[in-house]
Amino acid sequence: MNLKTNIGTILLVDDEALVRKSAAAMLKAGNFEVVEAVDGLDAVAKFQANPRAYSLVVMDISMPRLNGILAARKMRQQDPAAKIIFISGSRLTAPPEAEADGFLTKPLRGKDLLNSVNRVLRDPTPKARSAG
Repeated sequence: MNLKTNIGTILLVDDEALVRKSAAAMLKAGNFEVVEAVDGLDAVAKFQANPRAYSLVVMDISMPRLNGILAARKMRQQDPAAKIIFISGSRLTAPPEAEADGFLTKPLRGKDLLNSVNRVLRDPTPKARSAG
């Protein structure tokens, strides 16, 4: 008997297939459902189709067609309370946007990813954000 229960659906956005597949496996091991998007445009389309379907968005910052920051702004226009964790291969010490709920650097480690996801999901008070 499988006693695991789903604890949320995460929209995972990264243009690098290897990173996306690896992060998806980590999240699934943490008992999350995962919907993958290949870039910011794909993510925005999936999010706008059903924003309440996602507990959290984990999104790369640097992507072709539409970067993560602009994609996050579009998502927050529709749902200002959307929770977003940015990921990046650059060595930033903090997310470039004050509105981010979290930030991780690549390469991602399973423990760090799951700790950040669980911390953000447990936070009952989303930051006040502007929609534009």
